[in-house]
Amino acid sequence: MGLYLKSIELDFEGGKDLFVVLHRTDAERIGIKDGGTALLGYRDVEMYVKVIITDSEVSEGEIGLYEELVDERFAPVNQKIFLDIPKPTKALDAIRKKMKGEKLNEKELLSIMEDIGSRKLRETEVAFFVSTFFNPGFDEDEIYWMTKGMANSGEKLSFKNIKGNGDLVVDKHSIGGTAGKGITPILVSILAANDLVCPNTSTRAITSPAGTSDILEVVMPVAVSKEDVYKVVKETGACLIWGGSLFLAPADDEIINVERSLRIQEFQKVLVSIVAKKVAMGSTCVLIDLPYGKNTKLDRPDDLEFLEKEFVKLFSRFGIRCFVIKRQIKGPDGNGVGPALEIREALRVLEQTDNRSRGLEDTVLDMAEILLEESGRAKKGKGRELALETLSSKRALSTFWRIAVSQGQKKVILSQEIEVGKLTFELKAKKGGTITRIDTRTIVDIARSLGTPKVKEAGIFFEKGVGDRVEKGDVVAILYAQTEGRLEQGKEAVGELLDIK
Repeated sequence: MGLYLKSIELDFEGGKDLFVVLHRTDAERIGIKDGGTALLGYRDVEMYVKVIITDSEVSEGEIGLYEELVDERFAPVNQKIFLDIPKPTKALDAIRKKMKGEKLNEKELLSIMEDIGSRKLRETEVAFFVSTFFNPGFDEDEIYWMTKGMANSGEKLSFKNIKGNGDLVVDKHSIGGTAGKGITPILVSILAANDLVCPNTSTRAITSPAGTSDILEVVMPVAVSKEDVYKVVKETGACLIWGGSLFLAPADDEIINVERSLRIQEFQKVLVSIVAKKVAMGSTCVLIDLPYGKNTKLDRPDDLEFLEKEFVKLFSRFGIRCFVIKRQIKGPDGNGVGPALEIREALRVLEQTDNRSRGLEDTVLDMAEILLEESGRAKKGKGRELALETLSSKRALSTFWRIAVSQGQKKVILSQEIEVGKLTFELKAKKGGTITRIDTRTIVDIARSLGTPKVKEAGIFFEKGVGDRVEKGDVVAILYAQTEGRLEQGKEAVGELLDIK
């Protein structure tokens, strides 16, 4: 038996979970227990919430809403809201079926994605589903149906005919696994400066020192509403936002939360996640970045070829053109690792300072060349030249800050104004020779120990890179932290960071 209860806002935060507070008497009338899941309804909006039972925080006949429900999900305050026990989900039956090694049909996979996206399934139940990516895995039809369901589990946006672009909406996405996220801010700015529509969403860190959203929010707001996204793209041709703020493919966000706690990712899940987000964003031309190398997500060339083929194939089923860039990773993208240090690196390239990372710049130019030529903005063989002119003329820099200001940033910040950790430690070469590789996994361990991505100022700055000659005792990197304890943890994690021969 459901109840209509008067909603009140509580000064509580629940993080990624959606909580309501219910008086014990009302909980007993409905038949729900503390920590149980309930269905919250108001007009045509429904969502699944976790219930906390109290004798004092709310009165009988009231329901207390945590801040996230009011601020992010726009649940109404001082209104009559319906609350009931949800009906049993068929998604669990489908998950059990998959765990037995059986193939799922389209209806079953759409049901799973819908129930994950609406938070009807508990985190442990989502974890069981995540495990099926590893064993038994999914075939091509299942991957397509799952991607379709994930894309349809939340909002879907369309940027066609904005700024006279017709059906052309370009974007770039990396499978990750590398240190350094400065590529996207620079690339999107180059593309938008050349009148391409490029609405870009990014994620926060799962297994890396920082996600693209983590570095961007050092200099601009990244949590932007759907209405403001359209405004930003109409004004500037692009956006640089955190996808989690838009309710895009929310099933993916819930799965990512499980992956983050388990520190795991699987290729098929990466494939589904990226394609679903681009489908939901209305992209029609996408560049996929496939970095590979020792201790990255892609160790083997066979995996590289498999993912390239699968991305192109899956995107094509949604009518999206896909291009792939494959590049071997021997160190970080840029010299900085950590939110503040990485966005500083991106700004240095945009500002064209003498101390910018030429390696980061070259990688961006390689990607811009592909998208500028394939979109028709540059003739074949002329894309790199146009991208370089866009940087050297500072048109990309101007576009970056137009995007930032449109998203709510109050002022332009110069690269030298970025604050980094106040405590430092110089990491010195143990022997002389040439640096042949900087280990990605060790970079992650050090950066996480220093406090990234939560501590924006923490991280590593590499004074020397792959290919540089060093002598014993030369400073090769500087660790940055905000507390002595974190700095000590970072020093302990150094291990075998460098290959010097």
